[in-house]
Amino acid sequence: MNRKTVYAGILGGVVADALGVPYEFNSYEQMQENPATEMTGYGTYHQPPGSWSDDSSMTIATMDSLINGVDYEDMIGKFCEWLFDAKYTPRDVVFDHGKTTYCALYNYRHNHLDSLECGQDGVRDNGNGSLMRIMPVSLYAYAKGLQVEEQMGLIDNVSSLTHAHSISKASCNIFNFVVQEVLNNPDEDFKALIENALDKSGKYYDNDEYDCFNRIYDSLFLLNDDEIGSGGYVVASLEVALYSCYHTDNYEEAVLRAVNYGGDTDTNAIIAGGLAAVYYGFDGIPDEWLDTLIRLDYIKGLCDEFYKSLK
Repeated sequence: MNRKTVYAGILGGVVADALGVPYEFNSYEQMQENPATEMTGYGTYHQPPGSWSDDSSMTIATMDSLINGVDYEDMIGKFCEWLFDAKYTPRDVVFDHGKTTYCALYNYRHNHLDSLECGQDGVRDNGNGSLMRIMPVSLYAYAKGLQVEEQMGLIDNVSSLTHAHSISKASCNIFNFVVQEVLNNPDEDFKALIENALDKSGKYYDNDEYDCFNRIYDSLFLLNDDEIGSGGYVVASLEVALYSCYHTDNYEEAVLRAVNYGGDTDTNAIIAGGLAAVYYGFDGIPDEWLDTLIRLDYIKGLCDEFYKSLK
């Protein structure tokens, strides 16, 4: 894995997040009437163009922690530095976070629970807050040559820092299967890679215990656009990301498609954007979008440190 692959996975997601921030909570109908076409600002959170959200902050914090290897105490500690101290933010302000994430990080900083005991594990705790930040873990697992079971255990634990329900952990793992398939077979057709990865993950998750994934395994890519959900439920975000990548031919189209479903636009976009960029490459990210990012050099610097640590 080369440096540009790390740039692609991380910055491909951050750019997509920033693209989606102004549109969060817009409906599908609103987005179809006035679709996103370029990097803009203000909107929902009144942030300037190139502002990334909690999704990227937690992704960057995850990457920063992994530079020194897997240490769950360190990782959740860095998440707390983001939420409570505004580290890893574009403008030293935290303007968005999920309830499940907040409860888990409060458990760590204020209730002093161990890192792997902090995550929320109720069925209503299956927001997309761990899936949105899992890309650095996938890159780490690939670079370190971890076997499938090792990857799954690592992904489970990293998700569990905030989102400990089995559906959240499974969603992160299904996404990781796709990332690994792309990294291992970069010259194959993207659609075929997604299908192959789902076949492999289905050995673990295509069963009655995980019937929430039935559409992903049976009919997702045959659905119409207006049948794709776009809220904060982790399975819906996974569907948006996979569907957007499957039905487009480049990074730009994949990210815009994810945003234009409305709903949780920034999170759906970061998940789709990281995956699309790993496949299409860092050079597939439009320069005008990339150059708009706030603190671009800071993120690149951390990517460089992360890449060096993986060698």
